Amino acid sequence: MSLTKERIDRSKPVCLQAANMIEEAILHGHILPGEEVPQLKLSKRLGLSQPTIREALQELEHRGLVVKHARIRTVTNFSEQDLGNIYQVRMLLEPFACRLAAYNWTAQLGDELEQCLALMKKSAEERKYYEHVRFDLDFHRAIWKHQPNRQLEQQLNALCTPLFAYELVRRVSERIHDWNIRQTQTILTVLRTRDGERAEKVVRHIIDKFLRKKLVDYRTLRQSEQQSLPSQWPTEIP
Repeated sequence: MSLTKERIDRSKPVCLQAANMIEEAILHGHILPGEEVPQLKLSKRLGLSQPTIREALQELEHRGLVVKHARIRTVTNFSEQDLGNIYQVRMLLEPFACRLAAYNWTAQLGDELEQCLALMKKSAEERKYYEHVRFDLDFHRAIWKHQPNRQLEQQLNALCTPLFAYELVRRVSERIHDWNIRQTQTILTVLRTRDGERAEKVVRHIIDKFLRKKLVDYRTLRQSEQQSLPSQWPTEIP
């Protein structure tokens, strides 16, 4: 992944391209939670005006990846309380999205979820944890996309994308990946039944267990905050 002007296609809207590239940089850990997003540096790297970069960052605010304090924008960061609050809201919204997706099950959704799950397994086996978490996010986004409520999809994207980014760049325990794959398989299996009520209950239970694991990981992480990040997640924009 690189942030270079050569990746910009001038025949298409550049703001959205810039937003997607900056999102990649955040998800790869090149800009860490709580760090300021270097607008001038990004402008020079991408060969775009600063107003265009600001517009791209506004899009990332809508996605929940960036927050604005006065004139400064930083990557979203979470306290333990923040994580608990966000998962409480997720526990209300995502099970309902799964209920709707089960009721509106299609072969296309099944194919997309099967592909994401297969890629999650492959990337975990190869210890490519950025790809693993990205395919995990793609799995959930496919569910949100295929249920009929677009407002619900928008809210879940804004709520959950920063959580996946946080998992990547804050080095959440890799032990959780095998467990995560099993739970993801469970979600796929229950959605296939087209039993929306059961899907909602199962997914709510999974999210509750996942929150408990995340909070344990968070506390462990805070105790070892001084440890350096792994080399595969450089902290500077390339």
